[in-house]
Amino acid sequence: MFNYVCGNRLCGNKILMHKKGEYNTIHTAVKGFTLIEVLCSIAVFSLLFMTALYIQINAVKIKNYNEDADRYTLIMEYIKNNVRCNFSYEDILNLHEEGRVYLDCRNLKSEDIEKVKLYGLFSSVKPSGEPYIILNIAAGEVLKIDLQFYGKIYGDVKVDKYEFYRGNY
Repeated sequence: MFNYVCGNRLCGNKILMHKKGEYNTIHTAVKGFTLIEVLCSIAVFSLLFMTALYIQINAVKIKNYNEDADRYTLIMEYIKNNVRCNFSYEDILNLHEEGRVYLDCRNLKSEDIEKVKLYGLFSSVKPSGEPYIILNIAAGEVLKIDLQFYGKIYGDVKVDKYEFYRGNY
């Protein structure tokens, strides 16, 4: 004859049976997860989430880098072409003689760049922050014009140089 002694009913995980001094353990179906299983699943989920977040942050950084590089390239190309095609030999010499060799590009937007009168934007005061352009001129019968663009990307100052010639024809 069997006498049934139930263990903790809240856990529902063991039923002890004894028969004349013999003890047998019968395991019932365990419902739910153990604490270790829950902690392991949270750790795995956290690692996956942090990896996805890291990838997303890097994607945003690369996007911002590309947007800045495109903007800086567009500004520099426009200024180079404008100086080369629309400035006369005398305009370039006047800028050089007056010491107006700095161009602050912080307020120039790529959408509005074609509406700006470029000659009036050159100044003799070096801008306090990037991006800006320095116009270097080697005088002579043919002017050697060197544009140096200083722009900050990822916290580092990037310098692009463009060189072209303008003659007194």
